[in-house]
Amino acid sequence: MFRNLSTIGLPLSGRPSELIELALSFGFDAMDIDLLDFQQQAEAFGVTHARRLMVSARLKSGTFHLPLQIAADEATFREEIALLPARLELAKAAEAHRAVATVAPASDEHSFKDFFELYRKRLHEIGDLLAPHDITLGLAIRPEREAREGKANEFVHTFEALVGLVMVAHERIGAIADAWALHLTGEPLELIAKLPKGRLVEVRLSDAPRDVPAAEMTHAHRLMPGETGVINSAAILEQAKAAGFDGPVTPWADRSTLVGRGREKIVKLAGDRLEQAWKDAGLPIVPRWFTPVLRDQFGRPIGEEPSFVGVAAE
Repeated sequence: MFRNLSTIGLPLSGRPSELIELALSFGFDAMDIDLLDFQQQAEAFGVTHARRLMVSARLKSGTFHLPLQIAADEATFREEIALLPARLELAKAAEAHRAVATVAPASDEHSFKDFFELYRKRLHEIGDLLAPHDITLGLAIRPEREAREGKANEFVHTFEALVGLVMVAHERIGAIADAWALHLTGEPLELIAKLPKGRLVEVRLSDAPRDVPAAEMTHAHRLMPGETGVINSAAILEQAKAAGFDGPVTPWADRSTLVGRGREKIVKLAGDRLEQAWKDAGLPIVPRWFTPVLRDQFGRPIGEEPSFVGVAAE
């Protein structure tokens, strides 16, 4: 397992070199990439140029948001999937082997049965495109009640249901084990081990307030891991280790819970909390080589241009 920084998981903005320097300074081994931004850079300057900052920093690529709306209407889905092969080529060039997407928790247009079949068919089609590029798609759920309110039909919003969807999907489709989601649904962590081998794509760590019942929590209650101790991050990591997981572990918190904390403090705190979770789970912490970002006499990063590690779309 390795520690991954996401500018969606911890809403951050800044120049790519600044974010990379923060990741390196506070113990992260990888960063998510913005695939669409990477595509723009690669088309304008070439793949080597687009990759240069991450390569020079020796940071791994964590995950990337799949640029495709799985639950979209047929015309939109066809339009977006036609663009996917070229984008997956770029993901492979960026050594990004884990895509992520969120399952719609409810629908007005589809019954559960019909929506499940739609997802199954489309995930098989997507999986066929992912396979040649050695990419696996990890699916996340939205467990909050607010995400389903006002919709005619509920859909997959528990981890057990997600495992059921993954089990009938293409072998290149997996799941994201989200500590927050498992806390809200009240499901046992042992469910993580029910995933087929190699189908756990990412682990997300968060915490929750002590004074709000899980059933009443909204996304705005999602705290930085280790904030209250209500959610046991080490226990999640232990289950992931038992499942043979070797991928990215990403801290995740709602933007509103980080107000008043500067960018550097947020990343430092996240790095410290992950380190503590690593220790509590008995995982080895391997020191990494720190490559400082070179700056000119005015303190500006040398050779700085926009790159693919900025804020990505959710």
